[in-house]
Amino acid sequence: MRVRIGTRGSKLALWQAGLVKDTLEEAGLATEIVKIETVGDQVQNVPLHEVGGVGLFTKALDNALLEDKVDIAVHSAKDIPSVIDDSLEICAFLKREDPRDVLLYTSEEVSLEILSRTWVVGTSSLRRAALLRNYFHHVEVKDIRGNVDTRVEKLKRGEYDAIMLAFAGVKRMGFESLIVQKFNIHSITSAVGQGAIAIMASKKYKHTEVIQSILNHKETEQALRCERSFLRTIEGGCKVPVFGYAQVQGDAISFHGGMARDDGSEVFREQVEGSVKEGKMLGERVARVILNQINS
Repeated sequence: MRVRIGTRGSKLALWQAGLVKDTLEEAGLATEIVKIETVGDQVQNVPLHEVGGVGLFTKALDNALLEDKVDIAVHSAKDIPSVIDDSLEICAFLKREDPRDVLLYTSEEVSLEILSRTWVVGTSSLRRAALLRNYFHHVEVKDIRGNVDTRVEKLKRGEYDAIMLAFAGVKRMGFESLIVQKFNIHSITSAVGQGAIAIMASKKYKHTEVIQSILNHKETEQALRCERSFLRTIEGGCKVPVFGYAQVQGDAISFHGGMARDDGSEVFREQVEGSVKEGKMLGERVARVILNQINS
């Protein structure tokens, strides 16, 4: 059995695909990495929310699965749209890394706690931008594109006072030394799926159970099924500042989700707890509460 692993060509994507490759090979499977360029990789000079379309970082990989060019596709779980092709399925989630957002800067003079001046913070995420504006009124949010290492270079060149990224990507790319702040997940709440690696496959793939048995982390799957039910119900995406984080402890699950106005003027939140078996229902319930708050 040989597994063709589809992935984007960025350093972070290749790191994630490499982890999947190593794990499968340790289990005795032969593997091959197949690099595929996506729209999100091709368009680097436009803010993500202005590019348009769904699945900017996943559609090309979906097509490769449907055309039998690869057997599985490796994604950052937060990049997967709320609705996927009927012929595809997320068949595994690797154990989640710390999902929090972090702040990076290279000068000791920079601190968001200093209110006497405006700090320019780079992010490509509408969610991060909205939450920053809500909590730090003296921050100027400036769009930034590129891979993690590209963004760090822009920071070092002084184009930004600080940049905001997911801890998972920063850690995986070896830039932990530049982290000066980890945000509280109950205030700067992460994107749905942030920190997790997801495996997509065709429903026709004959070896899905084998892949699941090797790669899937049960608690991460339970948490992300809840988060994704929230996302699907609220119909969020890169054009909407939506956030959500589920945590599993034994048979219990807690979920905290919400949405912000683009300008950060309002943030709507809701938190629920229940049994793991109720995970999807809890995600849907929070979405309905948030939608009612926004529309009232």
